[in-house]
Amino acid sequence: MDKLVFAHQLRGVAALLIVITHYFGVYFGAPQVVAALTFSPDLHFVAPSWVPYWDFPFFKGPFGVAVFFLISGFVIPFSLRHNTAGSFLLARAWRIYPTYIASLALGMLAAYAAARHWGQPFGASGHDLLLNALLVHNLAGAPSLDAINWTLAIELKFYLLAAGCSAAFLRFTPAFFLAVIALVIGCDLALPALQALPALQGWQAGLAALVSDLNYLLFMLIGVLFHQHHRGILTAPWLAGGVAVLLAGFLAAWRLGPQADQVPVIGIYYVYALATFSLGYLLRARFRRQRLLDFLADISYPLYAVHALVGYTLLKLLMERGLGFGPAVMLVLALVLALAWLLHKGIEAGSSAYGKRLAAALAQRGGVLPRQPG
Repeated sequence: MDKLVFAHQLRGVAALLIVITHYFGVYFGAPQVVAALTFSPDLHFVAPSWVPYWDFPFFKGPFGVAVFFLISGFVIPFSLRHNTAGSFLLARAWRIYPTYIASLALGMLAAYAAARHWGQPFGASGHDLLLNALLVHNLAGAPSLDAINWTLAIELKFYLLAAGCSAAFLRFTPAFFLAVIALVIGCDLALPALQALPALQGWQAGLAALVSDLNYLLFMLIGVLFHQHHRGILTAPWLAGGVAVLLAGFLAAWRLGPQADQVPVIGIYYVYALATFSLGYLLRARFRRQRLLDFLADISYPLYAVHALVGYTLLKLLMERGLGFGPAVMLVLALVLALAWLLHKGIEAGSSAYGKRLAAALAQRGGVLPRQPG
């Protein structure tokens, strides 16, 4: 497993980059968004002169998200090897939902406190809370309450694809990858016609969200190719060719889909992420355990899930009280890291282990996928 240290540590770096982007970029660059998420007024804070220096091209949320997607594609097939489709999905549900629901609850508590503090109405309905907790909000046309769970909604769809097409994840099947590319691009092209159908009136937003989510699956499948190469299923030339085809398909689908305006402004960070992941993969034997990087990696999921609403609220409260952004953001970072560690220790580790035990028991009763060599 030493050769997988690179993926583990990249996960921690990706989470930290996302947090930095939100606290140093979104907080000042999109104050109306922060105000809406926290049910608080725009206090018109001005960024200190040194903040733009943190806006280095790689200090971007999309870069971190893209790294997360590649890592998921790379590691998920390991779980498929010893599970049935049902036991795999059960284990992933226990991995994702308890930690996210706890993080969402903490975020909503922070947002409620912000609304009370500033005398604003708390605009999160029980219906929207339920849809967000289940990570199906975008399909139902409901708003994201934390602006970060869109990636988790995509993860769930990737798990469904993995469970339904496990053989293609564990054995290199070019036709599978080409078929997925064709299907996704076909959905992008068909979306306007589908949205115009009278029978689907009222579902336009959900259809657009679904098609957008499917586009990202092409990028995540790149990680699957790296997994297959790692296990000796795929040669280096086939890996390079497959990555090129999937990347081209992903960018084409993105350009044709509902988020076409994001190419190349956001899409370039996915290319950066692929280059970074590829370099890490090539040098994977050189990676060693590092206490700080391993700590960030261990808490990366709860850190990602809890940082936004809690962090935005605390930053606004501290700065309203006269604390400068520098000390405020350092304090908030320390508190959010501590909170993520508590979530990791108190919920994530236990729920993930419990899900694995349930999945193992279910797999034994139902029969597991054939063990693959390597």
